[in-house]
Amino acid sequence: MQGVGFRPFVYRIATKHHLKGFVCNDTQGVFILAQGSKKDLEAFAKDLQNPPKAAKILHFSQNPCPTHKLYQDFTIQQSKQSSLLSATIPADIALCQDCLEELLDPNNRRFGYPFISCTNCGARYSLISALPYDRKNTAMQKFKMCKECQNEYNNPNSRRFHSEINCCQVCGPKLFYTHRLKDFIAAKEFLKSIPDSELYERAKAHNLHFAHNPLEEAIKDLKKGKILAIKGIGGYALVCNALNTEAITLLRERKHRPRKPFAILCKDLKMAEHYAQLNADEKEILTSPIAPILLAEVKNAESHTKSHALPLHCIAPNLKTLGIILPYTPLHYLLTKALDFPLIFTSANLSGEPIIKSFNTIIERLGEVCDGILSYNREILNAIDDSLMQSYHLKERNLLENFQVMRRARGFLCDISLPHFASNSQNFIALGAQQKATFCLHFRNKTLLSPHLGDLDNPSSLNNFVNTQQLFCAQYQASFKTSVLDLHPNYTQRDFIDKNTQTHFVQHHFAHLLSNIAENSIEHEVLGVIFDGTGYGVDGKIWGGEFLKWNPNKPLEFSRIAHFDNFALLGGEKAIKDIRRLGLEVLFSTFKEDYAKLNLPLLESLKQEFGESILEAFYHFHQSDKKILCNSVGRLFDAVSALCGVCLKADYEGEGGMILESLAAKDKTPKAYPFKIKDNLILWQFLIQAIYQDLQNAIPLAQIALNFHYTLAQIIATIVQDSAYIALSGGCFQNKLLTQLTLEALEGKKVFLHHQIPCNDGGISFGQAYYQCLSVRDSHPQD
Repeated sequence: MQGVGFRPFVYRIATKHHLKGFVCNDTQGVFILAQGSKKDLEAFAKDLQNPPKAAKILHFSQNPCPTHKLYQDFTIQQSKQSSLLSATIPADIALCQDCLEELLDPNNRRFGYPFISCTNCGARYSLISALPYDRKNTAMQKFKMCKECQNEYNNPNSRRFHSEINCCQVCGPKLFYTHRLKDFIAAKEFLKSIPDSELYERAKAHNLHFAHNPLEEAIKDLKKGKILAIKGIGGYALVCNALNTEAITLLRERKHRPRKPFAILCKDLKMAEHYAQLNADEKEILTSPIAPILLAEVKNAESHTKSHALPLHCIAPNLKTLGIILPYTPLHYLLTKALDFPLIFTSANLSGEPIIKSFNTIIERLGEVCDGILSYNREILNAIDDSLMQSYHLKERNLLENFQVMRRARGFLCDISLPHFASNSQNFIALGAQQKATFCLHFRNKTLLSPHLGDLDNPSSLNNFVNTQQLFCAQYQASFKTSVLDLHPNYTQRDFIDKNTQTHFVQHHFAHLLSNIAENSIEHEVLGVIFDGTGYGVDGKIWGGEFLKWNPNKPLEFSRIAHFDNFALLGGEKAIKDIRRLGLEVLFSTFKEDYAKLNLPLLESLKQEFGESILEAFYHFHQSDKKILCNSVGRLFDAVSALCGVCLKADYEGEGGMILESLAAKDKTPKAYPFKIKDNLILWQFLIQAIYQDLQNAIPLAQIALNFHYTLAQIIATIVQDSAYIALSGGCFQNKLLTQLTLEALEGKKVFLHHQIPCNDGGISFGQAYYQCLSVRDSHPQD
């Protein structure tokens, strides 16, 4: 692992054990040549097993190295370029405690400097242009170190010994700020081709002005309720006062984001605990080098003081969870230290597009959304979002095993582990899914999973996907003649494939299952429970409520032993947003012609919008042969939320299910609704009938929501009762209540969950990659 202070670490323990020789980075990792007594060499090798906190040793080998040259001392040599590139691109990591103390120390020469870092922290992936990880191959190459920084860089006893992004106020990047955005918008054509590294000087020459005291002016504007775009490690974030209802409402209006929840940036754990319930593990992950957004339970609103009460109806409408993030860059610390309120913290992008990484793009795309821009003159070469995680509350010994990664991005390495036999596989690329897109490269015994790249429904996201793929291929000088794809005929990735490329196709839900099998290194028969929103089935229908059996003796096959009964998407994709149509469809399937006798706000809503005849028209469509069929549990969540009237039109994917989860009464005793399983078909119509009766009997919605979750868990328990090993995957298992109720229902069985690979479509490419490795092993069993 490079970029984490490993060479200085090696230097220190080598000199401690009186060894001679050298250490250097090369394009395959870290190479050490050490000469000394057998006793000292053995002690050295033992100490190497406890590397710096941010380092990860993937493979360690030692061999006798005959040489005629005897070294006089131990040195760090210049990096070497070998023909094969396999060293991992290092991850961006949060500010370390040592740098934080220096940042806030008035007697330190870096006091208040927003780009302080050392070998233990700072930007890596976001600013690297090539391997090996040296300053000349980063966005820091234009910043020549001053004498004091160079002395630190050369000093083996310094924390900044060989820190490739070392800098200070004298020689490093500078902040700039403007709230005169109308001038910049008027000059956007001029700004279009100017990189952030040249912006300050070029803009001034064009009579575009920045504030004299950027940080102070930004803080003043935040206190006035302004909306700012702030440049972070991997891109810009939009921020405003999280206690200011007017500012949040204005941000929603300008960003066209009516209800999708925002995260909040808290200055420290004390502030975070004021708004969210955090256990010890959650506090540890928030303050870890990953520093993700953590999805946590909202603290009882009554515990908030009136002057510091969060307007949750604006921040996370209808939800009982809240995204919390702590400062992870020095700039965040300096901002939040000056404020006594949390900040709304959301990626600076238009809906579905990638995070913006340059000033000129902010002006072009979001110049009318924000009131000011706080930036700096170092380039972000590779945009990357914040990671998103939530706790399972499992109390595992390994910290990360207590968590579920929902969006794998900043803070995580791209290097991932596949079971050992995968090293025998040929080079290939797995291209993932359309939503929550990622890709997975496998080459020269190495597997790399890209960061989260968003949804491929717009040109910006497509360009970002292609550019990131090209970056990875260029970094590792890797080319691919084999691609692995989803079965869906309309996924955009099919357009990326060269005609000469060999293609392999993996069914969507099988890829979900394989991602769990690979992550947990399962080598025995397992029954996968795969619940999600949309996936193309082998029969051309939309799947999403699947029970798939996998046998390692036939690793490229699955047996679909049960699934939910089909229902129609009335109006096709329109039903995914206007989920009243899903609610209407399950009523049609359950009550047939008697739907007209039902008394529900859902039906009245449709009549009011489309007229009295609309229900009859939809019913005719329900009976036709042209409808699109679906058996998705994600869509069933939407249908039930529409029936209950808690969500009629979805502002974002999964909103209906998230509201039902938040609504469910955790302190009540759940009751299972009736269901039937006939010929391995789960007939959910009985469940819908019972929910309707509860609605008519004015049973509290919180109880109905809990019962619905509980019934799904009981359905799972009924179908898997003869299986000892169960793997849960698919986006529906981001629902923590569903997961916990399922674990309770499956007590006594071995249940495999996702931890570091997303259970949503962000993990599809990893499952596809495993399929391809299995296919090579299957064709060469002797390997």
